[in-house]
Amino acid sequence: MLDVLYSSTIPLIALALYWGRKRYINGCRVRVISADAKTSAIVRQTESEGVVTLFDVLRNHCPSLSDPQTAFMVPTPYLPTGLLQTIYATMRVRRHDATSDVVYVRELLEMADGGTVSVDWYGGAGSKGSEGSIGGGPIALVMSGVGGSSQEHHVRALAKALASSGSAFRVAVVNHRGTARTPITSPRPYDSGFTEDFRTTVRHIHATYPHSKLAAIGFSMGANILTKYIGEEGAHCVLACAVAVCCPFNIKVSSAAINESNMLNNHVFQPAVMGTLMRAIKRASHLQVRPEWNLDVPQIHRATRLLELEEQLMVKIGGYRDVNEYYEQSSSVNHVDNIAIPFLAINSLDDRITPPQGIPVEKFAANPNIALALVPHGGHLGFLTGVKPKIWFIRPIEEFVAAILR
Repeated sequence: MLDVLYSSTIPLIALALYWGRKRYINGCRVRVISADAKTSAIVRQTESEGVVTLFDVLRNHCPSLSDPQTAFMVPTPYLPTGLLQTIYATMRVRRHDATSDVVYVRELLEMADGGTVSVDWYGGAGSKGSEGSIGGGPIALVMSGVGGSSQEHHVRALAKALASSGSAFRVAVVNHRGTARTPITSPRPYDSGFTEDFRTTVRHIHATYPHSKLAAIGFSMGANILTKYIGEEGAHCVLACAVAVCCPFNIKVSSAAINESNMLNNHVFQPAVMGTLMRAIKRASHLQVRPEWNLDVPQIHRATRLLELEEQLMVKIGGYRDVNEYYEQSSSVNHVDNIAIPFLAINSLDDRITPPQGIPVEKFAANPNIALALVPHGGHLGFLTGVKPKIWFIRPIEEFVAAILR
């Protein structure tokens, strides 16, 4: 009797596990939101291809987003939640492996106010665009999030993937002021909505390599700056296309999530970000601040949360009434309607840093130039898949920018 019961139970358990696993995988399908085939913007029109729209690019050239057989972001088995994905990604941010072993060549750019931005170049002959102004190969500009830089694992991995791809990109990682050991030559810091440094950098690269098509990829706060910049530029934007990964869009929503007291913020995200920012502030201590900013320098040095720096530094330097006006003016959601180039946003529904409540989903269906890819389980800048974790979003970025720039 026990043998019969045992022999009949094992197949049932196996079947239940199979269907459970299948249901879980189906729940990891990528959802893409964009204008439909009739209203999607025209990307190009050639004799061989005819009219190609953004809808066509997503459907025919981005299988990781649209192919029924492959458009899944199935998390690493031991990292099934956004929380675990985010923690793991944060803890391995400095990791070096075969997928990210890049050596940059640095270029320093002076901004209008005397500040300095560094551009770390990778890929192409001689790395730093040795072809000069006559070079025509594509260039990908990459911008990290708050406290981030060219040294982050996902940035290095993307740089190597793009440089090694069939399109053979030269990659230019734009480091924010004071990050990646960039000299601090101005007391003005970067912030969530400050687009002037990126605008100046784009103009410089475009002027230096006028025959190169430019793509741009932004992560987290860098994605917000990128998205805001593209919207501000509108039809005059010189970028051929852009991708924003984990863009907060609504800074007020994201800030509320970041400043909430919980394990992720208290022990992972806030210490990592604040450590980088406070080191930069100490490095800038030799610079004379403007009296009209009315900064409480001792209080700034005592800050332990990002909100404190926003209130005491970003708000005062930017001339905002309060932190709410800073959030409103810095949010890229206000500029999404004006985007006039092919634009892809990739976000996770379980991202605790840039939660889905801040994503303007309805705008992606209305603007024919933009598309939104949503995954259920990616966390913040995690998107790790496979038993040996690899970064999922690198493939759709490669597919999208290559398809647009072909």
